[in-house]
Amino acid sequence: MNPRRVLVVDDEPRILDIVKYFLEQGGYQVEARTDPAEGIDAARRQRFDAVVLDVVLGDTSGYQVAGRIKRLPAHGRTPVLFMSSKVEVADLFLEHYEGRADFIQKPFKKAELLAKVERLIAAGGNSADKAGDPRGPGG
Repeated sequence: MNPRRVLVVDDEPRILDIVKYFLEQGGYQVEARTDPAEGIDAARRQRFDAVVLDVVLGDTSGYQVAGRIKRLPAHGRTPVLFMSSKVEVADLFLEHYEGRADFIQKPFKKAELLAKVERLIAAGGNSADKAGDPRGPGG
């Protein structure tokens, strides 16, 4: 079985590196992007088991990026973990994701991040290794 794949988008390179490191330590294959448009392009090219998005991404928001990714045929059910230091923004959008989204407040510990990503994937979102993916393993 291939390692599960996670797309991470955060416009702060330092935070992006930390999230990528934590996820790789948890056994995930990670594609990391600082530019939201590059993150969306990565989702067009391959299937991910989960997406981790910063809420504030320069001129756009993680919620806008999630919406664009979820409109892609391969990612309609892909679970999303939103990150922010502003916890008050979390409840405004999570209800629209039908249990396939969660929120983590910055700063966070590695164990908390891994637990939330694992829980989202286990809840039955997308699976990048599902049989029948017309693009095959690795997209």
